[in-house]
Amino acid sequence: MVHETRGRHNNFDGLRLLGALLVLFSHQFALSGRWEPRFLGDHSFGNLGVLIFFSISGYLIAASWERDPSLKRFLAKRFLRMVPALAVAIPLAAGLVFSLRLWKFPENPLHALNGSLWTIPIEIYCYLILVGVALLTKHSAVVIATLAVIAHLIFDLRNNFTVNFIVYFGMFFAVGALLYRFKRLQNCAHFFVLVGVCIIAWSDDTALALAVIVPPIVVFVGLRSWRPMNLACKYGDLSYGIYIYAWPVQQIGVAYMPDAPYLLLFSVSLPVTMSLAWLSWHCIENRALKLKPLKPVT
Repeated sequence: MVHETRGRHNNFDGLRLLGALLVLFSHQFALSGRWEPRFLGDHSFGNLGVLIFFSISGYLIAASWERDPSLKRFLAKRFLRMVPALAVAIPLAAGLVFSLRLWKFPENPLHALNGSLWTIPIEIYCYLILVGVALLTKHSAVVIATLAVIAHLIFDLRNNFTVNFIVYFGMFFAVGALLYRFKRLQNCAHFFVLVGVCIIAWSDDTALALAVIVPPIVVFVGLRSWRPMNLACKYGDLSYGIYIYAWPVQQIGVAYMPDAPYLLLFSVSLPVTMSLAWLSWHCIENRALKLKPLKPVT
């Protein structure tokens, strides 16, 4: 969910928007007590959206660090990208829910105020791991990807929620970073897809297969400029705002329309969430990004 390439008219904003909409689409099923559709094995479409986020994040974070390997400025950029919008979204959602007397959503199938936010600390861990290893070796992406895959294959981490998901999402983040580090691989998406298909054919490890397939496709598409995908940047990067506002908006919708069909709930939550995301980008996120510290000219 980072933002580093505005103005380059590529497809990354469009892909981020797609990822955020996949999460909204999928969560609308879960929040209304319905079964979330799967696209492969146990992986929901919402999960695919998050995998797109982490793949893009790994690529762009590696690029950001290589352009300006300053820990102080790196942390300041990450803070300005993530915290200001959250500092508004969390109390705003909590205040609205409290004023509507819906606290904890007691009658809803799920009760959390904003269940999407749990992936944000995982992403921060990925940032810190990449930079920490990068301070030790220039081959940080290779080291992290290798360790993540080894941990995934060897260790049973299912009883440690945080570590398990750092490893899981870390594979996608690390492969994204690898694709930035080794630019010749950026045009080999077809090869990675073939390898991923072979992994699925020979084992039931769909997580590893997706880590091989998703980041190369995301980077391959992201680096290109295709209409209408590249038009997403015209309205700003709405993906983060969608991600942080969709869940509470959908929870309120379910609370007031508990027996409504899926399409009605979705048709209400989508425009409301998009409007909040638009306001978040133009009133908060974009202004915060203008405060990013610049690399000194030498």
